[in-house]
Amino acid sequence: MSYEEKFMKLKKEFSDFYKAIRIDSETHALKEKREILQDDIKSNLPSILEEHGISVNKSDIRMIDQGSYKYNTTIKTDVVDRDVAVIIPLDTSENSDPRKIKGYLKDSISFPSRTVTVKEPCVTASYYEDGAEWLHIDLPLYAQDGDSVYLARGKASSENYSWEIADPDALNDYLCGKINGRDQLRRIICFIKKWRNEKYSSAISDHEIPPSIGLTLLACDCFIPQFTDEGDNDLLALQKTMKAILDKFSVTKSASGEIVSANITELLPVVPNSDVFKKMRDSSSSYMVTFYKRLSAAVNNLTNAINVESAHDAGEYVQKVLGDEFCIPEKEAVASFTQNRREHSFG
Repeated sequence: MSYEEKFMKLKKEFSDFYKAIRIDSETHALKEKREILQDDIKSNLPSILEEHGISVNKSDIRMIDQGSYKYNTTIKTDVVDRDVAVIIPLDTSENSDPRKIKGYLKDSISFPSRTVTVKEPCVTASYYEDGAEWLHIDLPLYAQDGDSVYLARGKASSENYSWEIADPDALNDYLCGKINGRDQLRRIICFIKKWRNEKYSSAISDHEIPPSIGLTLLACDCFIPQFTDEGDNDLLALQKTMKAILDKFSVTKSASGEIVSANITELLPVVPNSDVFKKMRDSSSSYMVTFYKRLSAAVNNLTNAINVESAHDAGEYVQKVLGDEFCIPEKEAVASFTQNRREHSFG
């Protein structure tokens, strides 16, 4: 089979799949909830802080997008996940306990229309409809202390808490600089996130799931673009990029060839330059082994999709990776396409 035939295979299916899973803008309902939430923070937080001897003007509060909505890599899920950073001027030496400041942020947005919880890295506002959560907005809280920015870490009742050096603006600049203008990379990130969601749909703990920021950074580091004069080859780009990610793992096997341990490290490109997979690794060594095995299976299926003759068979292999929403071409359509190529072949 020629490279051209491999290229043509599943081109339409990948294009249709991307359109089906991608969210390219906020829905009206989400935009409305986010704007009301942000208005509540600006209206209520200064007075709550003032009650505790902290002076912050409404105009001093800065909010910036983070995560997939900022990078335009959002895909459809059962629960919409939105990230908005809240940055306030604060002397962290005088306010050494970030749990208290996160508590004040929680108080500023606690209304019957939403459920608010304090998590380790953020404050989360959740929204329910007919008893089921449909949206949560994560609000990581940052202190602007002079020229430095610190993330408030720690659950409400946890003894482990800290102001962690951070740079949310620089992280946004880094990832937007990597992704913007590279449409194929943006699609590959979405496909990898869709693979993650498919394979971890029954996960019990959040820590066993590869974090989106980790997958996004890995995709940016390992991206191998694939295209011809006729356009992009997303199947080959996805296979090569996921294979490059797989090759970053260090793996230990037993004498019988069984995988005993697997590990991958990906550091934030900005302060604190921490490993984004640390929590996953520290929670259980089995999580990394499972991650490696599932990624390896995906690479094998994508390799098979490239090598088989028919688009129908290739689609079946890709569907094992990306889920049932990826459409498999009809066998008859493949036969007609192949016959048409024979009839119009020159030389």
